[in-house]
Amino acid sequence: MKIGLLGAVCFDEIIALDGTRSESFGGILYNASAFSSILNDADCLAPVSRLGADRYQAALNQFRRLPHVDTTGLTRCPEPFTHVQLTWKTASWRDERILNRMPPFDLDALSGVMDCDAVHINFINGTEFDLPAFKAFRNADRGVISLDVHQIISRFDAEGKREIVGFRDWAEWAPHVDILQCNEFEVAAMLEPKPANRTDFLRAARTICAAGPRAVVITLGPDGALLVHRKDGAYYAVDLGVLPQDKIADTTGCGDSFSAGFLWGLLTYDDPVTALACGAAVAGVNARYSGIGRLAEAKAYLADPRSHFPALAARGPIWPGDPLFDVHGPAS
Repeated sequence: MKIGLLGAVCFDEIIALDGTRSESFGGILYNASAFSSILNDADCLAPVSRLGADRYQAALNQFRRLPHVDTTGLTRCPEPFTHVQLTWKTASWRDERILNRMPPFDLDALSGVMDCDAVHINFINGTEFDLPAFKAFRNADRGVISLDVHQIISRFDAEGKREIVGFRDWAEWAPHVDILQCNEFEVAAMLEPKPANRTDFLRAARTICAAGPRAVVITLGPDGALLVHRKDGAYYAVDLGVLPQDKIADTTGCGDSFSAGFLWGLLTYDDPVTALACGAAVAGVNARYSGIGRLAEAKAYLADPRSHFPALAARGPIWPGDPLFDVHGPAS
């Protein structure tokens, strides 16, 4: 399989909950590290991004150390490197400040991913695509498209200060997406009324799924993830906890690792529920380590991903989730 990966690469300053400060490259490098760890030898990841001239070579070297990665789509641009300051406020929420955002994509820059089996788009800047450019890309690409909402809900001023402006035109994007991923804060910036509990989040995912995507995932940090997917004209819901484990070292990049595992799982098993288990497994392994690392041990979970989650193992290998009903009867 060949997977395209679109988004910004960042130089991150990270301040943990305990005040510990660290520096590293981030952005789609987290996605790339996770993908490279679980791809097979015949597979290829093709990241596309513009790297600022001041840190170009150092960032490129980070990608070159990863197996299964074709770095030809990582190009040098004259602008300074995208710089992100991340300050964790809770286990699942952080403040972000972004300076020197990468210029938006155009179709010429994406020619190398048009033949991919799937493309994952991570809105690190929030401005990687505008809607017309995204529609043009969708029309030119026939593979699976996965979209992580991430910073599309935000705008940043000249000093990098973040303002949450929402994603009110999500319904215009959704018909062109196969997989849509967001976290609980992002979905709250998309819909009114804002979801307040797990039932509300499932209803929100059902609403988004009905607009076009095959699968919608809402990640809930340490509280797991919710999936709504469409199968044979009906909608199904799965509420999944995190990977059972003894230690958590760092949750930075868990959402990116989740999306890598989910997309790989969908391409491999053609089943959103099994893909959900794949995503949760890769994210769980990521949480065991600080910084960006090789997550090769995640592969051991992916041969039989449902078996590692009691809620799925008890239901059998083909359980599609709970049929999702709304006030008007069966959702169909």
